Amino acid sequence: MSYPSLSMMDGGPITLPSIKPTDNSETLEVDFLFPNGILVPLHVHYFSPLDQIKAVVWRKVENYPLTNALMPQKDYSFLFINKMGEKEEVLDESQNLEELQPFLPVFQFVRRKGDKVTKTLDKKINNLIGRGLHKQESFQAAEIHHFTKAMSDMCKQITTQRRTQTPLEKFMWRYPVRLRSSADIPDELKGKISDNPEGIAVDVAFTEMVYKIRVDPMDPPKKAVAAAVKARRRQTASAAPNDDPDLYILKVIGLEEYIYGDYPLIQFKYVYQSLVKSMAPQFLLVLRSTLPESTPAIPVRPQTIRSNQHEKLAQANAPNNTDIILWNIEMPYRIQIKRITKIQLVDGSRIKLYAGLYHGGEALCEEKETEELVVQDGACEVSIGITFGISVANLPHAARLCFALYTIGTNTKRKDLTSWVNIPVFDFKLRLQRGDRELPLWPQDLLQQPEEHCVPLGCVALNSMSLDATFLTINFPDVANLGSAYLVYPQYDKVLECASQSMEEDGMPGSPTMKVTKQQLDQLNQALFHSDQLFEQDKELIWLLRYEVRQTYPNCLAKVLQSVKWNSFRDVAKMTALLQIWAALPVDYALEILDHEYPDHNVRYFAVNCLDAELSDDDVCQYMLQLVQALKFETHLNSHLAKFLLRRALKNQHLGHKLFWLLRSESHNPAVTTQYSLILQCYLEHNPDHLEALSKQQEALKKLCAINLLIKESDIAKREEATQMMQQVLQQPSYKSCLSNLFSPLSPLYKLSTLKVKNCRFMKSKKRPLWLTWTNSDLAGPDVQIMYKNGDDLRQDMLTLQILQVMDDIWQAEGLDFRMNPYLCMATDLEQGMIEVVSPAETMADIQHWYKAWAFDKKALFEWLKYNHPNENSLDQAVEEFLLSCAGYCVATYVLGIGDRHNDNIMVKTSGQLFHIDFGHFLGNFKSKFHIKRERVPFVLTSHFIYVITKGNSKPSNSQRFQAMCEQAFLLLRRRFPLLMSLFMMMVSCGIPQLSGPKDAYYLHETLVPHLTEKEALAHFKAKYTEALRGSWKTSINFWVHMMAK
Repeated sequence: MSYPSLSMMDGGPITLPSIKPTDNSETLEVDFLFPNGILVPLHVHYFSPLDQIKAVVWRKVENYPLTNALMPQKDYSFLFINKMGEKEEVLDESQNLEELQPFLPVFQFVRRKGDKVTKTLDKKINNLIGRGLHKQESFQAAEIHHFTKAMSDMCKQITTQRRTQTPLEKFMWRYPVRLRSSADIPDELKGKISDNPEGIAVDVAFTEMVYKIRVDPMDPPKKAVAAAVKARRRQTASAAPNDDPDLYILKVIGLEEYIYGDYPLIQFKYVYQSLVKSMAPQFLLVLRSTLPESTPAIPVRPQTIRSNQHEKLAQANAPNNTDIILWNIEMPYRIQIKRITKIQLVDGSRIKLYAGLYHGGEALCEEKETEELVVQDGACEVSIGITFGISVANLPHAARLCFALYTIGTNTKRKDLTSWVNIPVFDFKLRLQRGDRELPLWPQDLLQQPEEHCVPLGCVALNSMSLDATFLTINFPDVANLGSAYLVYPQYDKVLECASQSMEEDGMPGSPTMKVTKQQLDQLNQALFHSDQLFEQDKELIWLLRYEVRQTYPNCLAKVLQSVKWNSFRDVAKMTALLQIWAALPVDYALEILDHEYPDHNVRYFAVNCLDAELSDDDVCQYMLQLVQALKFETHLNSHLAKFLLRRALKNQHLGHKLFWLLRSESHNPAVTTQYSLILQCYLEHNPDHLEALSKQQEALKKLCAINLLIKESDIAKREEATQMMQQVLQQPSYKSCLSNLFSPLSPLYKLSTLKVKNCRFMKSKKRPLWLTWTNSDLAGPDVQIMYKNGDDLRQDMLTLQILQVMDDIWQAEGLDFRMNPYLCMATDLEQGMIEVVSPAETMADIQHWYKAWAFDKKALFEWLKYNHPNENSLDQAVEEFLLSCAGYCVATYVLGIGDRHNDNIMVKTSGQLFHIDFGHFLGNFKSKFHIKRERVPFVLTSHFIYVITKGNSKPSNSQRFQAMCEQAFLLLRRRFPLLMSLFMMMVSCGIPQLSGPKDAYYLHETLVPHLTEKEALAHFKAKYTEALRGSWKTSINFWVHMMAK
């Protein structure tokens, strides 16, 4: 290719030729020079953004020699000669050739600038989060840069504020208080604590002495400290130099938790839970001067972009004055299919491509399909124009274009999905996509067969991790022939202006002042509260009466959103304006509109604001599992939800711990690798104190994985030798150092001191999980036992245990403690994770073996409790523990449809507390054999359990009390149906096979029957209870079969 020369006329301007294509092809041949000396010519689309061009040319250079000398793609930026004859580095790769106006069609790849500190920090972060982000950056480098800049700016504000904090304020960030939402005391608990007028009993330890004091539950912690110091002075009969109460703080014995601040004692979760369990809270009196200091900070990443470059980048990201609002374009939306390559089918195979436009799971217009195509040499070269039944003007900003590739069998009626891909219609700057795109498709085996042809609920990330991916090349045409300008979605103020202009006249249908008839109100009530599915007439009525819903039923916002015509820009504008005056939603309903059905960013912004105002940090931690999953429903990286999670995590290290492991455990998933890794990177870059602690945990997990693999390779028949080998490895200096003095990945409340190697072993089950025992860093605290698993997917267990904890919180908020035991469980990587060991406890099967009885002897469990509680009062307490916990788990397992219940996954602690483990089947997915369901009762309530509940038939009235408790527990859960339903709906994208779509979550409708009145629902549950009681013999048979099979 020959290039024009740069010449100047004396006293005149520079004469610059244009490189814009002169024909109508909109393509141009551009040369790309690589650092290894390779020159790659490539025809590129004039309006394609540079990050897309970069991805294509990088794949092209892989066919050239010396590619092993290149660094990852993310380490290079574009350098070109601009119109002023100067070298310019491209900072915003979302720009195209038209916007850059290079003097020559030549680009050079140059190394991005950095320094030793930056590289060191990058290496630490990359080792910790275990990702190769450069593979993702090849597809969306510009958006990644935009996200990183926006998040970095927000995080810097927080970390700057932290530098000016006092030592106590920094301590509060590392050891935040765990608080209830209020200090109100439920009536049931008031009865317990009002028995003694002197207040509640508290045990406070100081050095080797324990002082028993009494304080008012509404007193702040400093009064408990003063009472403890006074008790110490009284017992020693002398004053000490450190007797000033202000010198001390309360620490929970056995936990890395401190009780401080001006909150009532009863508002602290630890204190409240202790009192509910009729236990005295136990504290250690600690000198404030001995509190742990922050670890030395790792140098923060230096600023690598000069200030004038920041200005250029800001200008590049700013809206272009020449851009056109797409509401002015009435022509139909269209695209061009250019080719399909790398098809993994034999020549002659017939395929068909489907395309659809969706908003969430709702089709904006009819799907389109190509004619049958024949594969030749693994490709189909085509030129097919697709015009959709929606105008450009009516495209909502969260619209996604969905493609699905099907094979056509010899019988033309059979079609099988082979691959799919989704892409946003608008880019991250809300500009209508334009130019050529090469889209790597996702294989079908990652999803179940969709109900429709397309997969609209799949991710919008591209499959950049598979070398065998099929590629679809499409063109987004310049529909309005705008040249350098873009079609853009209007700014927020323009949307509100449109809503104002489109408002119905006063008194007219749909206006705020319309007169609503009684018949319409009755129909509205039916649609909002008694219909599982909204039909078209329901949606029309709800939209017509949207102001009535706002005024009378504001919590039904989700139903209004389902009724919006998202393919009408005027209706979308009206909904956007309506959100401005909508009352803030309670948490139960705000979570609902963060699921996949509501992708509109104004709706999601509203939901996040509601959560931010309502949720304490403890609540955020409780719902973090769902909030992390909800990130998958975001159309673009830079979302309000991501900002919310990052901001909260940077202000509370316990939240940061939970956020880190939830993101880290799924970072292997290519659908979220980019998104999750970027959030992790941003958190760790601005939180160097936490980086070291998390790195220590990650290194410990690597060591445990190595030991687990070693055991799997050993001869299990020689179990004793394998155990000795395991213990010898654990005693090696490198392992011993790595596995000592670290926070538990399960919870930062537990600090693990040193391994008790002689107590460590592995289990007999197939995956050989490790049973590990650590001493507590708190010398007065109990040992910490954890099971490490490698080879099992723990996500379903995590979700079930989280829901059990939510249920327990619902009950405890009413002063009811059902002695639930939702033990800790955390996935840390693909099929790896940790589980808290609950002890001392035995399985029902082991208890029956202990009694030397088969599954039909109902006395076994009661006799075991009597053996462990020879004292009558102690036995009464154990029976009470069993009664309460059995009631809680009966209701919980029924509501969640937990299956595969047998005597090896139902356990009982020596205290009498019953609990369930291993939640491999839920939401009604019961095990079956020969097409016969094993579970033929709503929940497990065997004769063994009734015998204990009635204390060996000596207290028959306990049976009625037990049933009444079950009924009360059920009704309390039913009142929080919206919350429980939202938590499951937000998890449909997590990849759990038994929760692959909304249909699975609807199982809760069957158990909690929200469409019935409370009286009808109670009758429904009573019938289920009677069914479980009468069918207890079936469960006993199931127990017997399980014992025989062992």
